[in-house]
Amino acid sequence: MPRYFFNIEGGPYAESADGTDLKGPEEARAAAVTLAGEMLKGIDGQFWGEPEWRLHVTDQQGATACTLPITGTMGGA
Repeated sequence: MPRYFFNIEGGPYAESADGTDLKGPEEARAAAVTLAGEMLKGIDGQFWGEPEWRLHVTDQQGATACTLPITGTMGGA
């Protein structure tokens, strides 16, 4: 089973040093969406107005499975 690494660029979380064994890139992308939701929930809205984060997922050879940009922009209302 391939190992995937979930790394945050520009956000408050540490890099994934150990990685996670997943079936393939589709499962890695689904896990990225779940992780992003958990991160946003865990910081209680502290991302509004902050610089963009990027959740970058790579396999054990360093190939990119996906990159998920995370940004929050407030409107005037």
